[in-house]
Amino acid sequence: MSELTVNQLIKIIIGIFVVVVLIGGLYLVFKNKILSFFESVPTGAIIRSLI
Repeated sequence: MSELTVNQLIKIIIGIFVVVVLIGGLYLVFKNKILSFFESVPTGAIIRSLI
């Protein structure tokens, strides 16, 4: 296995940061839509559809 250089570590850290920011941004954009969707669906219908 090759050793990780400082340059590779910086790229990995930046990549992880970008993924976290994208997931956080998508969550903030769609938070209200997702919550309202699950509030409007009756729980009995979900259980019946799974069975």
